[in-house]
Amino acid sequence: GAGGQIIARQRIIAKLSRPEVAEAFLSPAPDHILQKLAAENKITAEEASLMREIPVAHDICVEADSGGHTDGGVAYSLMPAIIRLRDDMMKKYRYGKTVRVGAAGGIGTPEAAMAAFMLGADFIVTGSINQCTVEAATSGLVKDLLQQMNVQDTAYAPAGDMFESGSKVQVLKKGLFFPTRASKLHELYQRHRSIEEIDEKTLRQIEEKYFKASVSSIYDKVKAHYSNEDISKAERNPKQKMALIFKWYFRQSSASAIKGDPEAKVDFQIHCGPALGAFNQWVKGTELESWKNRHADDIGMRLMEETASLLNQKLGSFLQTC
Repeated sequence: GAGGQIIARQRIIAKLSRPEVAEAFLSPAPDHILQKLAAENKITAEEASLMREIPVAHDICVEADSGGHTDGGVAYSLMPAIIRLRDDMMKKYRYGKTVRVGAAGGIGTPEAAMAAFMLGADFIVTGSINQCTVEAATSGLVKDLLQQMNVQDTAYAPAGDMFESGSKVQVLKKGLFFPTRASKLHELYQRHRSIEEIDEKTLRQIEEKYFKASVSSIYDKVKAHYSNEDISKAERNPKQKMALIFKWYFRQSSASAIKGDPEAKVDFQIHCGPALGAFNQWVKGTELESWKNRHADDIGMRLMEETASLLNQKLGSFLQTC
């Protein structure tokens, strides 16, 4: 820039939930990566030099326990820790511009948003409450279920895309069998070396209740979905074959929910956190009680306006007390 400041045309916001990951994004790009990019003529030597003066991410968003993939983080612990880390990294590298720290996970009401700002958040990101709006790209049947949920109506289930590692997603549980069935499949995967080891009664239950098809027919669908290399590995490793068959259920449960298949309703996989339950209680008795009146932009504006009003009230009460 004209004043000697470094200007990056591309900007990154990193959404994260662990301090060591935050530290990587709050640091300049590693030298070995910069050297490799320069050697491949993807950046110039001058750009490599300048990138040592700025962090990888311009802003970071701290994700507490959220809908979908989650580490189950607690905002009250994460936010102070990562804000202090940000301050330390700012001092260490003497960046010219402050890296802002936002908050996400569990934010669905003015009270929750206020708590995030009081913890030091520079901005907030909402997720679950947008899942139940006109704009959300999922079925009306899913939105009907989400509109009726409360704060206690979620559960943790194995993540289909990281099935083998046992990572978790937070999903809607009210009126649905998905969380229990997903956990059962992961338990069977952990306990057995192949699908042939599963007892006949359990296997028949999976075929009739979970898959609504035979294991062999599901494997035919699996073979059409994965590469020849993946299938070859599965043929050599019975446990990997079992994982691919079980993971079909997770893909199907998401697809059925998005499509709104009434025949597969109990198996819907709907990623969502308690924030939506709190939001439903907040808007109960108003025009926003029905998801058909909920628009993501309107919700965002209303949430910020109500949060500002609440902050002013709390600050006024505090000053009066003093």
